[in-house]
Amino acid sequence: MPDHAAGLYLSFGLGAWPGIDAVRRAFLAIAAFVGVIWVIEPISYFPMLGVSGTYMSFLSGNIGNMRLPVVIACQNAVDAEAATKKAEVVAVIGIAVSVIVNIGFVLAMVLLGTYILSVLPEFAVAMLKNYTLPAIFAAVFVMFINTAKQRLHAVVAIGVGLAILALPLSEVINVTAAGVSGIIASLLVATLTKAPEEKAGKN
Repeated sequence: MPDHAAGLYLSFGLGAWPGIDAVRRAFLAIAAFVGVIWVIEPISYFPMLGVSGTYMSFLSGNIGNMRLPVVIACQNAVDAEAATKKAEVVAVIGIAVSVIVNIGFVLAMVLLGTYILSVLPEFAVAMLKNYTLPAIFAAVFVMFINTAKQRLHAVVAIGVGLAILALPLSEVINVTAAGVSGIIASLLVATLTKAPEEKAGKN
C-alpha cells in the first residue's frame, strides 16, 4: 500500500479534505524546512547505496536512521569499498533484509508497545522519549566518521556546519546553509589535499 493511501482515504473516503489552501500552506512550510534535503540526500547517499539501493531506500523510507546504517554495517562486514559493484550488491541485500526485519519489528511493537510502556516506570518512559533520537543520530555519526576515507573531510564539514548553525539566522536559513556549507567545505578540503598528493605522485 502506498504511503499516501491513508491520507487519500481520510481526505476523499471519509470527507476530511482540508482544502487546497491548507495543503499548499503545509507543503510550503515543509519544503522551506527540509526542501534542501530532497536534493542533498540523493547525492550524498548514492555512492554508498548505488542505483538499486537508492531506489529501494527512497521507496521504503527511513534512509538516514535505518537503511544507511544497515548498508554501512554490511559493507564493512565484507570489506566492500563504496561505489563498487560489490558494495551495491551488498547494499541491496542489506536493504531488503532490513525492510523485512523492520516490518516484523514494527508489527510487534504496535501489538506490544502500548502494554510495554504501561508497565514501565515513569522515568524509563521519559528516558526513552528524550534519548532515543539522539542515540540514533550519534550511532549514525560514528559510522560516518569510521567509514570516511579521509576523516579530516568529515571533521571540517561538521565544524563548518556547526559554525553556520550557530549564527543568529532563522532556523530554515541556518539548516540549509549549514548543510550546503559543510558539503562545500568538505569538497574544498578534498581538492586542496588531493593536489599535493598528485604532484608528489608525478615526481
